[in-house]
Amino acid sequence: MADESVWVNGTATSGGAGRSVAELVEEVSDRQTGIAVAVNQSVLTRAEWARTILAAGDRVEIVGAVQGG
Repeated sequence: MADESVWVNGTATSGGAGRSVAELVEEVSDRQTGIAVAVNQSVLTRAEWARTILAAGDRVEIVGAVQGG
């Protein structure tokens, strides 16, 4: 069986290939606002999350905005 891993914030996550970015964000984050996502160094708009399907080896960065001073 082929490796279906995707990299999320620098960590290999098995079984990620074939899922949408929206599904991945829902799984790994407890937030739905204030989040930015990049796949293979390309920043996605929120509208692109549901239609962007991850492939094995993709590198995903999920970052959340924080307030503070």
